This record gives sequence, structure tokens and C-alpha cells, in this order.
Amino acid sequence: MKNQPHTLLANGRPDYYITPTRDFTQYTKDCEEKYWNKETAFDWGQDVRSNLRQHLDQLAPEDFSKISLMVLPMIEGSIAYKIDQIQQKQLPLDEDALKGIEECVPFDRTSIQQALSIQSPLKELQISISTMKDQVEILQSELLDLREQQRLGLFKVGNQVKHLETVAEKQNQTETLSRLASQTEQIKLKIKQLDKQYVLESTQLKAKIQAELHAIEHLILDDLQATRKLIQRTVQAKALPTDTQDLLRLKDLIWKRQIRGLKDIANHALVVEQSAIAPLTMGIIHYKRHREIQEAMTTFINDEAKHSATFRRFLVEKLEAKEFVSPILIKGANRYMWLARLIPSTGFFLAVIVEAIGAASLEFFGTAKYMPDALFCSICKTIAEQDEKRHMDLCVAIYNELYRKGNKWERIRNKMALKKILRSVYSDKTEDHQLIQAFRAFGVDSEFLYQHILGRLSQQLARISLYVEPEVLRTIIGNR
Repeated sequence: MKNQPHTLLANGRPDYYITPTRDFTQYTKDCEEKYWNKETAFDWGQDVRSNLRQHLDQLAPEDFSKISLMVLPMIEGSIAYKIDQIQQKQLPLDEDALKGIEECVPFDRTSIQQALSIQSPLKELQISISTMKDQVEILQSELLDLREQQRLGLFKVGNQVKHLETVAEKQNQTETLSRLASQTEQIKLKIKQLDKQYVLESTQLKAKIQAELHAIEHLILDDLQATRKLIQRTVQAKALPTDTQDLLRLKDLIWKRQIRGLKDIANHALVVEQSAIAPLTMGIIHYKRHREIQEAMTTFINDEAKHSATFRRFLVEKLEAKEFVSPILIKGANRYMWLARLIPSTGFFLAVIVEAIGAASLEFFGTAKYMPDALFCSICKTIAEQDEKRHMDLCVAIYNELYRKGNKWERIRNKMALKKILRSVYSDKTEDHQLIQAFRAFGVDSEFLYQHILGRLSQQLARISLYVEPEVLRTIIGNR
């Protein structure tokens, strides 16, 4: 089905919709206080859900009708998928999957609330183990970074990376490694001790919960079927229902779909900002003979860190979700890193493209016309205007200074790299991709976003002597 949701994972939804167990709140608050000044501070007191609800309530009837006819087919596709899954595999035991069903029924259909209440004891049992597993994951990530720094003879102070110079720095690094390794092993041992008890208790609890869920399964299917019929009638009539209660039901469904869409967009922004830090760190090491480039890249890393912290705080604090990084993106980032090591000129050319696309996306969602949540809109606008222009100038200046030759080989090489990365970034972005559906949830056709991004990319490529018209770029990604 065209509007079927992305189904990479078993439950059809990314992991980051699970309420987070990691506490990023203090870290992101500290980072914000350190980097954002009074003029660019954000109003974190805003209620994102209320912002979206208020926007829908204030829409003119014709505008609401337009959004409804774009969003309702996507919701209908999700409902059809969930009905099929329940009929084949019964109701899921996973809290996140149940919340996914909750998104597909309006406020006055309460059977899914019953299911969530039945499942809650299992959630409480899982929290103790998942919290410790998260702690291990964080510690192992820190250990990996620290061991790599030790191997390369580097020492990190805050976001600054420098070469090891003193005995005290080396001792500090060794002691930190030992402490982290010890903490990791202690928590792993505790998890191992609790695992046997957890398996026994969870097995008994799951059997009890599954039986209770099975008893109300028909009620949830009835609610989903009734909601699907309401949507089908509306889409077929190409007009909103005159019944006030039906109209309120549809508005509630669209509101829930917009919240999910905002999670996808915020997660995408976070991942883009976070993924820039590793190649920048590598760049600092690579350009050790160019002190001014190292300093510029260090500033760049500090900016990306504050952006990541801000988007993470938004995702965790305002949407109760945690980040999800696609395996496809991780694979692509690894390839990019190796390419940047082998051919620095191509690596920096790709940096220009990645930065242009990221900056254009933030600029797009920093416009109130396309992003009704005032908080997220202000974050995107501030980052785009305050930092992204400087980043773009930095990438262009370094490329032009070190790698711009203007010869035939450079043009051929860059055109090949351009095609490769655009197809890599956009080849999976069909109309049923969750990110494209996130744009459509706000009434934004993907064509408008592509037009804006490719226009900006064309402008930036011209600054490094490779002018490619937006229409040609659109042809490359297979979007006409």
C-alpha cells in the first residue's frame, strides 16, 4: 500500500518513539546555558502539543480541509497496516507498539487505553533493566572514544581535542579509562545477576498480560475499523464531515499524526548535526599543519555540539522520545569517513553538499508557514541564521583555498561525487518514507521542500565553480 508506514523494524516504528530512560536534560540545559546568549535563548516553557492543537483550531476551513485530505490517507494506510498486524499476530506486548495504535484512533475510542493499562506492569519491570543497559551503552561509547584518543596520542578537554603533552594528561587519561572500564564491568555483572530473575518474572507476566489483551482485542479492532470507515468516507467525499463529533475525531487524528511527524523531523535534524562531529574531528587531525583550519573546525564542532544538545533536549523533553539513527545512515557515514581519509578534496566537496542540504532544511523549517510549532521553528531559524551561514562559508573557503583547481579532472570527479551522494541521500525518500510523510503531516508537499533544498544547493555549488541547475539536481535524485 502506497501510504503504508515505514516497516524496517518489527513494530513498524523506529526505536526513538520509546520514552527515553537516558537523562539528557541536565546535559542539554548546561550546553544551552554555555552557548546560547540572551538574544538567541529559546522559550522552553512552551507546550509543543498545545502549539500544534492551537494551530489546527485556528486554521481557516479551506486550509484545514487541504491538510486533512493530505494527511488522512496516510492515517488510513497506518490503520490498515495495524489491523493486518493484529489479525495475524495478536495485540503487541510492546508499549511503544500499543502507543502506535493509540495514534490511529480518536480521543473517544478508549479500548486502547485499557490495553496500555494492562501492559503497564511489564513496562515497570523492564525499566530497571533497560536503565542499566543504557548506562552500559553510554559508558562503552565513552570508552571507545577514549581508547581511540589514546591510540592517536590525543587528549580531549571539553570539546577541544589536542595532542598529549604532559605526564599529568597521560595519567589522567589512563585513570579515566580504568574508572570507566571498572564501572562498565560492575554494571554488566549486576545485569547478569538480575537477568535470570527478570526472565522468569517477565515470562509469567507476559503470559498473564497476553491473555488479558486477547480478551479486549476485538474492541480495539472495532475501534480501528470504525475510524478507518470514517476516514474512507471523508476521503471519498473529498469534503470534511458536517457532524461536529466526527470533525473533532478527525482533528484529533491529524493532531496526533503531526506530533509523530515532528518527532521524525526533530530526530532527522539531530542526527544530521550529530553526524558532522566525527568527520570534523578527523579533519582537525588531518589538517595539523593548517592551524587556522583546525581552529575553524574546532569552532564548527562546538556549534554542532550545541545544535545536537538543543535538538536532543527538544526531542526528549518536549516529545518524550529518544533519537534513532538509521543503519543505512551509519553505513553511509562510515563510507564517507573512509573517502575523506583517502581523498580529502572529495571529502571536503561532500562536506559542502552535506552542509548546504542541512542548512537549507533548517532554513525551511525555520519558517512559520511550514512549521506551526513556535519553539521548533525558532530553534531552526536561529541555528540557520546564526551558525549555518558561517559553516557554509567555512566549507567553501577551505575547499577553494586547498582543492579548487578548475581543471577537467576536478569537474568530472565532483560531478560523480555529487550524483553518488544525492542518490544516497534521496534514493529511499519515496512518498511512503516516514520523513516525507512527516512533511505531508503539516500540509507540505515534498516538492516544495525539494525545490528549496536543491535551489540552495545549486547556489552553494556555484561558489566552488560547479554550477548545476536545480532542475538537473532534481533529475539526479529521480524527482521531477
